Amino acid sequence: MEQGAFRARRGPVRHSPRRAGGGGGSGGISCAAAVLLLLAALGCDRGTPPPAQTNEAERAQRLPTATLRVGDLPLTVEVADSEAERQKGMMFRPRIGPDEAMLFVFVSDANVAFWMKNSYADLDLAFIRSDGSIVQTERMRAYNEEPVFSREPVRFALEVPAGWLEAHGIAVGMKVTIPEDVAAGATP
Repeated sequence: MEQGAFRARRGPVRHSPRRAGGGGGSGGISCAAAVLLLLAALGCDRGTPPPAQTNEAERAQRLPTATLRVGDLPLTVEVADSEAERQKGMMFRPRIGPDEAMLFVFVSDANVAFWMKNSYADLDLAFIRSDGSIVQTERMRAYNEEPVFSREPVRFALEVPAGWLEAHGIAVGMKVTIPEDVAAGATP
């Protein structure tokens, strides 16, 4: 499974028994309990994105870009053409700009799956054949860990902000023109 292929499994929380005489007085909180409370406070609210990163930090997680054509529309995309880049995708980004996009380039045609683990914004996804034909589009919901599978083998997938495909009249059957050097650049 691509993008976020590893699901974390959480086991039960184990509490250490408090030692007799430890803790330094009544009403105090143990160090372990304080750490657990802090971790719970940091990790509970899945619906809120993390604090906005600085522009420098945001730029550091960007991938190289290329310009392709979706129908007649030019679109600059980040190119995810290695296994690690495809697995990370747009995860952990505090915001997605209105024309931000990512093209996933696979080594060969294959049935692929995407999920939205650690993705803070809804996205549109277009599955694209080797010939550039869009064969399937999907709306991907933030944080949804249910995989969305391509119905047939594809060579590319394009992620854009939710609503972008419809707003630009992009639909199944339209062509995406991908530069040859981008199409040939995928690594396992």
